[in-house]
Amino acid sequence: MAPSLTRARSLALIATAIAAVPRSANAQAVAPIRFASAPGADSYMLPFYAYEMGFFKKAGVTVEMHQFANAGTIATALAGNAVDVGHIDPIVVANAFNRGVDWTFFGGGGLYSGDAPTTVLCTLPNSPLRSAKDLEGKAVGVNALASISALGVKSWLESNGADLSKIKLFELPFGSMVPALTRGDLAAAFIAEPVLSQIKKDVRVMANAYDGIAKSFFICATFSSKAWLAQNTPVAHKIVQALEETTRWANTHRDDSAPILSKESGLSLEAVRATTRVRYADLETKYI
Repeated sequence: MAPSLTRARSLALIATAIAAVPRSANAQAVAPIRFASAPGADSYMLPFYAYEMGFFKKAGVTVEMHQFANAGTIATALAGNAVDVGHIDPIVVANAFNRGVDWTFFGGGGLYSGDAPTTVLCTLPNSPLRSAKDLEGKAVGVNALASISALGVKSWLESNGADLSKIKLFELPFGSMVPALTRGDLAAAFIAEPVLSQIKKDVRVMANAYDGIAKSFFICATFSSKAWLAQNTPVAHKIVQALEETTRWANTHRDDSAPILSKESGLSLEAVRATTRVRYADLETKYI
């Protein structure tokens, strides 16, 4: 991801920003902080909980929430200055950092736990596939190619003896994965909550593929550019304060957060309550 933008890419960023849905936390003369996340999964919901429950306002920061489809579009929006802060996949930030982009994490987010996984590698119930090597010569679906999900699948495949050069990863939305499995376009798919609980009768779990990375780690966290953090240090502190309070609330108020997740994800309240829920954690940093 290069820091410079072509004219075509700039126009695309503007279109992305217009498509995002803004909601102001309160009406003040001070420009609100444009906060981006992808509310389709519980792991990305922490800032939406903070917004809906008034924790941002309580901390003294005005926030405007923007919804995006995935981590890639969030990264594109921040690169084009369409948003100020995002909740995003660690791999996307790491890839940008390795290319010289001055992004860094400064707040916490959702955790993966091997004891209660919210994303698992699935295949059809009657599939003969059982092992990583069984997937050689076949296609596997992930939500995004340059993402923590793709890294998790690759790590699991490699650590269990599969030849990665013989396996093709394809990017598609979680909701499209079961139809792709049924058509035979995919042999397996890495599917996350809340979609996972809705299709559990249609699939068989092959593996907790994230265990290929570690038994516990951040699925996503809060990030911005180092330049923005340097210019907005007091505001960044307030955002962290709000997210820390939200973390404590979200981990102990599942029934209260369920309606917010239902609204943002488009799933019924009953469906949300049937899902395995994510836990959240704080993230200490030296940048603020």
